[in-house]
Amino acid sequence: MRYLKQYILITVAICLLLLNSCSKGINPEASTAVPNVSVHLNININSSPYTPLLNIGGIVYVNGGNRGILLYRRDASTIMAYDRTCSYDLSDSKGIVDAQNNGTAICLECSSTYSLYNGNVNTGPSTIGIKSYSDTFSPSTGQLTVTN
Repeated sequence: MRYLKQYILITVAICLLLLNSCSKGINPEASTAVPNVSVHLNININSSPYTPLLNIGGIVYVNGGNRGILLYRRDASTIMAYDRTCSYDLSDSKGIVDAQNNGTAICLECSSTYSLYNGNVNTGPSTIGIKSYSDTFSPSTGQLTVTN
């Protein structure tokens, strides 16, 4: 009986670990199903139409990536760059992510929501975070470079 209890506890623990690891996709490039495309963007946030990025929480959409790129001012020294392609159903060309005013983005087609802080899934049906692009940002000059 003692061994049966231990077996059940170990089985439950393994199941919980597996469920936790699969429940929400994180954003590493290796886990995203969104195809790679060449991205190289240089902008200065001090000039129009990029000035919303002067403020924390500011959002700007730019051309590039698969279905556009969403730029989000996370804090004083960080701007995040995400592909607007929803990772849930890549064959659905209407699966485009739009930013909300609360630090999240939503796919208007499947209703998946994502954190703009890190690109992770907040609510499904998607289980893979939105694709992020590498960027360098100089707060002193306002220069932003986005690449992959």
